Amino acid sequence: MEWRPRHDPFEGRGRGHLGVTLLDTSAWIEYLRGTGSFTSIRVREMIGNGDPIATCDVVIMELLSGTKSQGEWNAIWALMNRCRMLPVRPLFDYEVAARLYRKCRVSGFLPRSMSDLLVAAVAIGKDVPILTVSEDFARIADLSTLRLVA
Repeated sequence: MEWRPRHDPFEGRGRGHLGVTLLDTSAWIEYLRGTGSFTSIRVREMIGNGDPIATCDVVIMELLSGTKSQGEWNAIWALMNRCRMLPVRPLFDYEVAARLYRKCRVSGFLPRSMSDLLVAAVAIGKDVPILTVSEDFARIADLSTLRLVA
């Protein structure tokens, strides 16, 4: 029998977030740098169309840690405040992330970032897809119920 995370009694089953897309740090960076990539264009379209975009505390931390000035810090906060917040659920999402890491390791794949596993755990728990350019998420999705934006 395949492992499934235990029910979190303080949280809905994620179905309340239909239509929402969680943007990973890498997707935001593509957008902020204006790379012209598929992901950069997709984020710009989502913002322009008013599509429901979500973030989580891990993504905010990663983006803020890369700022070089107070102006950049403020701009990131302004952008994040326009998003739906899907916070990491204490202990629950950490357990899911740890189990994802074990699954990856057993399959012969070592994710480069524990933060990515935590973001994946949030997306799995909320049943929302992730928009990312990170190859690690594709590998994690192959081993779990994580959904990616195609």
